[in-house]
Amino acid sequence: MKTANIVTSAVLAAAIIVLYILHFTGNNRGQSVSGSEATEERADTVNVQIAYFNMDSVMARWDLYYKYQQELGQRQSELESDFAGKTQSFYKSVEDAQYKIQRGLVTRSEAEQLQQQLATEEQNLMSLQNTYTQQLQEEGLVKNRQMLDMIERHVAEISKKRGYDYVYSYSFGGNLIYGAKPYDITSDVVAGLNKKYGVNYDIE
Repeated sequence: MKTANIVTSAVLAAAIIVLYILHFTGNNRGQSVSGSEATEERADTVNVQIAYFNMDSVMARWDLYYKYQQELGQRQSELESDFAGKTQSFYKSVEDAQYKIQRGLVTRSEAEQLQQQLATEEQNLMSLQNTYTQQLQEEGLVKNRQMLDMIERHVAEISKKRGYDYVYSYSFGGNLIYGAKPYDITSDVVAGLNKKYGVNYDIE
């Protein structure tokens, strides 16, 4: 009985030692793999090339964008002038109709026809205003997309030449709060855009 207890104790002790060795050997192996993976991740992070530019500054200093803004403003002035002329003509028609109706210069039937005609002109005027507004919005939206497309293509070219992995743009009040000056390529973007897409460039 005593001998059996001794053998059992020896077996249990051996088992505990084996488990102990396996436990710590397995942890070390896991730590080694994790450490290697962490090193690779750090290496990848270190090798990433990042740059950024200020979109507000690019738009303010890009000659073609300034020209586009001037053209859009002129287009808006033309439509507003045309609408103002039609509005003034409508008001004259209203005054003329009121004068005739108040003085009894037209029959009741003619007065009703004048009122219907003025109501139709008023609706047409409101419809014209909506049309002009939509035209300006659409023209502005398309032009902005064209300009942004040119910026993206130009920045992509710069990135390929310099090996940038990521290039961020930001505006005042945007997500980028601080960027180290060596990574700021705003001036390069502006210079390249003015050279490649200058004032005389035609946007198709």
